[in-house]
Amino acid sequence: MFLIDLFLNLCILITSLFIYTQLKWNIFSRKATNKQLDWIDGILGGVLGNVLMFFSIQATDETIVDLRYVPVMILFLFTGAFPAFICSLLIIGGRFVYGTNTSSIAALIGMIVIFAGYYLILRIMDKDAGTYRKTFALVIFANVAISIVILMILHDFFLMKMLLTWFWILSTIGGFTSVYIVSYLRKSHFLLKKYEEESSIDYLTGLNNVQQFDAIWNAHISNAKEKNEKLSLLLIDIDYFKTINDTYGHSNGDAILKELGTILKKSARSEDIVSRNGGEEFSVILPNCSHSQAAEIAERVRKEVETHTFFISHSKKIHITVSIGVAAFPEVIHSTGELIEKADQCLYRAKHLGRNRVCTSV
Repeated sequence: MFLIDLFLNLCILITSLFIYTQLKWNIFSRKATNKQLDWIDGILGGVLGNVLMFFSIQATDETIVDLRYVPVMILFLFTGAFPAFICSLLIIGGRFVYGTNTSSIAALIGMIVIFAGYYLILRIMDKDAGTYRKTFALVIFANVAISIVILMILHDFFLMKMLLTWFWILSTIGGFTSVYIVSYLRKSHFLLKKYEEESSIDYLTGLNNVQQFDAIWNAHISNAKEKNEKLSLLLIDIDYFKTINDTYGHSNGDAILKELGTILKKSARSEDIVSRNGGEEFSVILPNCSHSQAAEIAERVRKEVETHTFFISHSKKIHITVSIGVAAFPEVIHSTGELIEKADQCLYRAKHLGRNRVCTSV
């Protein structure tokens, strides 16, 4: 029976950790501040500890044994002392729901000792110590502390021997398994976010790539049509960029593209969306922006680029120019489906008229 109850504790622990990490990273972290997340971590860790107590081993009429210390350990390792403190308080409070007696007082002292021990161990240990090395120290400390509490309460040697044997086995498995699962999920989440970013971000400039531009553009087009809001678009092309590449090399050409991306972000408004659409072609989506304002922003971009000094080396510097096409809905272009085409036509006209200029769709 001891083995079944402890195994149930282990299953609840692993399942709860998996569900919570998904909720935290996909929902809570998007809406809550770091301080709020600390409270959420602590409260839900405490709830998990109480759930583990509910499905605990009833060793005697007053004594229950479970893996309630593991949420505290997980919070110490991956979140911090404050959430672990909140978690510990809730677990201590929850233990007295089952009655105020010698066992609950012992559990109170045991949780205080575990919390203080965890805090000191992690402070003393080398900061470069691996997660599993820290886990080993914390699990052993908790097992020893809980064993001492059990030895003080139980007087049945056979029961105590059997209980402690299974507790040490499943507690150790549960502690390391929980840490492994959280570590694995954290790594998987990090890689997923990284791949998502790489699939939408231009590797060179850090701007949105063409796929992300299409997704954002379609969303803004739909919004502009539904609410009849103003929407403008700038299409930007570096003048004579092939000559720059041929003269100074592709590595210097890449450096210019990267620096130009920074200039575009600084010149645009905070709500504008800057993208690299391929090669030396860039775009700026201007939500809720009139035709005249878009033309002003385009001219500001053109002047910023024209006056900016691009360093090829410590001694060599060059200046570049850009041509820009501007299209605006609904003032000039009455169909959102024609915005890109009209902006591209204006860009072509700017190139044809001598480059280093802004052409609008008027």
